Amino acid sequence: MTRSIENIMELAEERCDAADLYYQTGENRSVEFENNKLKQITSNQSCGVGLRVIVNGRIGFASTTDFRRPERIVDMAIESAGFGEKAVFEMPKPSNPSSEVKTNDPRVAEIPLEELVNMGKEGLSQSREANSDYLFNAGLSTSHGASRLLNTEGLDIESEGSMMSAGIEIEDMNDNGILDVHEYKSWSRPFDGLLDLTEQALEKMAHGSTLTEAPSERIPMIFTPKTAGNLLSPVLSALNGKLVQKGASLLAGKIGEKVIDERLSIHDAPHIDWAPGSAPFDDEGLLTGRMPLIENGMVKNYFLDLQTAGLLKMPATANGGRSCSSRPSPSSSNIVLNAGTTPYPEMVKDVKCGIIIDQTLGSGQSNTLAGEFSVNVALGFLVKDGKIAGRVKDCMVAGNVYDILSQIEAVGLERRWLGSSCLPAIRIGGLRLAADV
Repeated sequence: MTRSIENIMELAEERCDAADLYYQTGENRSVEFENNKLKQITSNQSCGVGLRVIVNGRIGFASTTDFRRPERIVDMAIESAGFGEKAVFEMPKPSNPSSEVKTNDPRVAEIPLEELVNMGKEGLSQSREANSDYLFNAGLSTSHGASRLLNTEGLDIESEGSMMSAGIEIEDMNDNGILDVHEYKSWSRPFDGLLDLTEQALEKMAHGSTLTEAPSERIPMIFTPKTAGNLLSPVLSALNGKLVQKGASLLAGKIGEKVIDERLSIHDAPHIDWAPGSAPFDDEGLLTGRMPLIENGMVKNYFLDLQTAGLLKMPATANGGRSCSSRPSPSSSNIVLNAGTTPYPEMVKDVKCGIIIDQTLGSGQSNTLAGEFSVNVALGFLVKDGKIAGRVKDCMVAGNVYDILSQIEAVGLERRWLGSSCLPAIRIGGLRLAADV
């Protein structure tokens, strides 16, 4: 395989003005439980290469999983360059990272499938012990991947990464309808199981067993770390350099301007050991580093890959993300929102009448490019005099995220990793639930 990759690169270097090649291989193993039973065990492998070329000043791209004819992918990439956009960047030269970032733990790939099955069975037993009528669903997976990036400037980078993930869902169907609670986690190192997730879900199942009417007046709403991402998503989309370049972002031209509450700061953090999105280089070969996106409510940077940075006449930010089947585009590594000063129990205790929003249906419908936010509340709890009084259903919350994120009452002290995002809870004042009809 090594020789095939190098053959492709040698042919591209002979025939193109510039080129880079991204090779990717991976193995994934997963165990799935459905309705209190082990449903399936799967294992799969993948391997592919993507070739980006610059020919006569224009970009071409091709990908393949067939390495038997190296000249074929080069032909396809050169042919596509005839219809490609004008290149406004140069391939990066080799560079050395100033520090190591831990992304691969070999122990993840060594976890036996039987151990993953036993972890699922432990969660199932914990759920059935709490209530034998509950339906328990779970998925556990481990993956290991490797990549190699070469370009015509002599850059040659190899990297490895591991990931262990788990998600659970507990359901109860009764006269009050369907109560559905899910929790998940992922990390680049092994973890002991999913009993922590099951315990969190069972606690919410207990709170949700009582139905109560949702208030119609304007009230405080607490977005847990699971739903705080719904509020941030339109903002992060607006920071994508591609949307800025196309003029579709509300934050275009707003670097240095305050757009949300000054208590909020968001940064891209690729150097956190074992975090899902960490890497010393981006997928174009640029050295990564911590980058502020929003600082004290003010726009500081956009996500930029090389081409987008060139189009905007701005420095690249080492945010080029790609797979073996796609060209680089602006993407984030790990999104980290700063912690606040209010412990979560105190955030709830201070509420006389309000709502905790823990799960939503959809990630935010409506016109997200305009900052509009509209989601159905899949799991919400009424808070009365600082205590959870029951579950609310058949309601939704909507508004403009820039307005919502300017009405903050408190930011949580504790943060939680959810995928490649590290987020606290956020309490917003003066929001109103709408009937979900």
